Order: sequence, then C-alpha cells, then structure tokens
Amino acid sequence: MSIRDDFIGIASRALRTHRGADSVTVSGVRPSPAGPLVQWAAPLLSWERERRPLPGGGSVLGPPGGALLLTVLARFMACRWRSGPPHAAPTWAEDLAARHPRIFGFPPSSHAGWSWLWEAGAELITENGIPRGFQTTDTKEKFGTLRWDIQASECADYADSIVDCMDHLSAFICEYCGAPGFLRKGSWVKSECSAHAQGKPAFKAEEA
Repeated sequence: MSIRDDFIGIASRALRTHRGADSVTVSGVRPSPAGPLVQWAAPLLSWERERRPLPGGGSVLGPPGGALLLTVLARFMACRWRSGPPHAAPTWAEDLAARHPRIFGFPPSSHAGWSWLWEAGAELITENGIPRGFQTTDTKEKFGTLRWDIQASECADYADSIVDCMDHLSAFICEYCGAPGFLRKGSWVKSECSAHAQGKPAFKAEEA
C-alpha cells in the first residue's frame, strides 16, 4: 500500500458518518519538513463538531470535525513515513517522551503502531502553542482506541480537539503496525489490520 492509499483507506472509514465526506479529494503527496504530507481538499467538511439531534429531543455532539481529522491523519502519515518505510524502534516510547518532554512526562503506553499518532499529536499541539500548565496525566488503550488524558491551567481547546481526533482515528489504525485497521472482536477489542487480526472478524459497523 502507498501513503496515498493508506490515507484514503483510513479517511474513508473515519469520515463515514460526516456530512461532506464525499467532497474529499487527494491530489498527491509532497515533501515537507514534517515528512511526506498528503495533499487533500474537502470543501464540504466542517472543522467543527456537528451537533446531532436526538429522536426524543435535545442533541449530542458528533465526532471531531472532519477537516481537523484529516489534518491529524495527514500528519500521522508524515510521521510514519518520515524516515522511509515504517519501522518503530523498540525504544519508541522512551524516545518520544525525550523528544517532547513538555508534552509527555512519561513514555506513552500502547503498541508501536500508534507511535506515529502520539508523535503527530505532540507535534501539532507544540506547533500551535502548548497551553500553560499542560500536563499528560495518562496514556493508554481502552476498548480498542487510544486514550490520552490531559489537563492545563488555561484554555486548551485546540489540544483537546487534537486528542479527540487521535482517539477517533485510532479505531481505524492498527495498534501494532500503523496500517489501516478495524476494531476486531475477540477476548479484547483491538484495532488491527488483516495481518495482525489473525482471522478475528471486524465489527459489522466497521466493515460497512
């Protein structure tokens, strides 16, 4: 699979319920300081969360804005392919914490496939300004998706939005290698590609 194909495969699943998802186009991949960056356009996708009505009245917030999801996904792909074909060192978590000491006070906890997702989040938060008092309080996998608990002493809306995007995208990225994946049934729910699933079926909603 190519960078472009992986991006499209993950994006199509992650945006399945987003209005305007059919407006997404990918024109190519260009070199950038962040790594090979997918060039995309989505004129009908919102940057903001949708508020969806409930049948009995009221409303509920939908998933993160589609345009922001694609921004985080493009950075994930750039991080994954930055040094050539994807390969995570055994010490990736310790190395990541050392590169981003203001973001991670301890190594993130997950399998290596999400290493580039943690990296993408740390870079985007840093580039947009680390909120005062920013602190990571927990990192983990739970119910098949990435969880990153943060706190800050000032408004951290952008950081919170990036974290929400990472959580959402992780359901479509193999935790073991970073390839496109599905949430799989089993003793433990895991997001896995076909190679790492070893025959475990995906949830039907994920296959649709």
